[in-house]
Amino acid sequence: MNSSFALIRIVFIIVSFLLCISSPGHAQQLLKKPVVVNVKQQPLLVVLNELSRQGKLHFSYTSDVVKNDSLVTVYAQHKSIKQVLDMLFGNTRQYREIGDHIIIQHVGPDPSRTYTVTGYVRDRTNGSSIANATVYEKQQFISTLTNNEGFFRLRLKSTERYITAITVSKDLYRDTTLTVLPGIDQEVPTITIRPADPVNLAPVDIGVDRTWLGKFFLSSKQRMQSINLKGFFANKPFQYSLVPGLGTHGHMDGQVINKFSINVIGGYAAGLHGFELGSVFNINKKEVSGFQAAGVFNITGGQVRGVQLAGVHNMVLDTLKGFQAAGAFNIVEGKVKGTQMAGVFNMAKDSMKGLQAAGAFNIVHGTVKGAQLAGAFNYTDSVQRGFQAAGGGNISTSDVEGLQMAGAFNYARRLKGVQIGIVNIADTSSGYSIGLVNIIKKGGYYRLAVSANELTPWNIAIKTGTKKFYGILLAGANTAHNHKLFSFGWGFGREWTMNQRLSLTTEFTSQNVYLGEWERMPLLTRILPSLNYRFGKYFSVFAGPALSIYNTQEAQPKTGYRQDKPGTIGWQAGISLF
Repeated sequence: MNSSFALIRIVFIIVSFLLCISSPGHAQQLLKKPVVVNVKQQPLLVVLNELSRQGKLHFSYTSDVVKNDSLVTVYAQHKSIKQVLDMLFGNTRQYREIGDHIIIQHVGPDPSRTYTVTGYVRDRTNGSSIANATVYEKQQFISTLTNNEGFFRLRLKSTERYITAITVSKDLYRDTTLTVLPGIDQEVPTITIRPADPVNLAPVDIGVDRTWLGKFFLSSKQRMQSINLKGFFANKPFQYSLVPGLGTHGHMDGQVINKFSINVIGGYAAGLHGFELGSVFNINKKEVSGFQAAGVFNITGGQVRGVQLAGVHNMVLDTLKGFQAAGAFNIVEGKVKGTQMAGVFNMAKDSMKGLQAAGAFNIVHGTVKGAQLAGAFNYTDSVQRGFQAAGGGNISTSDVEGLQMAGAFNYARRLKGVQIGIVNIADTSSGYSIGLVNIIKKGGYYRLAVSANELTPWNIAIKTGTKKFYGILLAGANTAHNHKLFSFGWGFGREWTMNQRLSLTTEFTSQNVYLGEWERMPLLTRILPSLNYRFGKYFSVFAGPALSIYNTQEAQPKTGYRQDKPGTIGWQAGISLF
């Protein structure tokens, strides 16, 4: 049979099959038809033609199945066509009926045998060629893309089924499926596909394929296939791959949800419900559930539930429910419910409920219900029922209902909890700021106090915070001959308002006392209750007793400095501005 004849035959068989399945009453049992054959040393083709004439049917086969020029001898009186075929071939062939055709095949599929299906894909409305359309066979998980002329070549494996279905999928078009004959190289008629209805169109979001790592490690064909097959996914128990596209699932790996996946260098899959290990990377388009580890990075387009470990970087384009750890950084586009740990930084672009711990910084673009721990700084929108702790600073652009603790500074827009740091800043506060400088932008407490006491006639103090808790920075001096003394330190206090002009304050201060040497300076601790009288908005006077505790630290005052130890009971008085 020449190629043109074979093509005509195949097209005819397909059309006959479709007509057959659409009209059930047309079906016949061809192999049971009785025939009479008496042939001696004639070519096999002669016998088959005689069977075709008597049975009013046609035979289809390939040259490796039937040798037309083989000489055969057969005598059959009122035998069925199947019986005659068995006499000709013994048990080495099997027969399938399609319409008025009998297909002769080898017994059982030959796994090593493949056949090629070729054709063209065009737009049904205007006849234009469709490039980058995916043509695939669902059961065998084999696919290809059309070229610029819409041409495709798909190599399939022989199977026991005599009907094989291939599907054409293209973004913005409706899927089209057609049947082909297995085991026969063939060119199918031009496949036309129809554009999808406009109401069904939606913005294309290809997830992991849009990340820079996805673009780098996935080919353009793989990314295009992900767009075309966004509605087709399959579950498989196992995947083994060298790199994306080179493994057990071939170029269809991005459409498979695996239970167990081993990737020698890196792998690409639709998702994971089990265990995955990659020496360099793992890329999953949808959900990952279970355990996932990679030497360099993991990228997941859907939710992660379980454990995700990477030597450098983890990226989740949805939410995290579980544990995530990376040598450098973790990024989650959605919510985090669990733990993020990273050598450099963690980021959650929604809320976080759990723990973030990083060597440098943590960022949450939402609410923190838990803890943020960082070597440098933490950032979040708000803190509820939790705390931030950082070596450098903490920033909350909204409410803080928990604790902010930092080595340098804290900022909260609305403080409803506690801040502990050298500098604390809040727009408004109903909580407590504990630090050397506490700045409350609205309704804050600011005082500049100049005072005298029994030890130092000249003292200055800066008081910042709120009335219910403010911090104090202070310094004092006594320059009298043989009584020189210099002090500096910090403290905190609280003010109780009695009426419009009178108020009471209680302050606690701790000061280092300089007596001529820096190595051993005494520590002076004082409790200072005071009565305050305000003359106007920016001026008040105060006075009160002082209770002192003096720790000499084995100090040896230099000549000209105060030599005797201060008493326990003293006094203090002064004026306050602002």
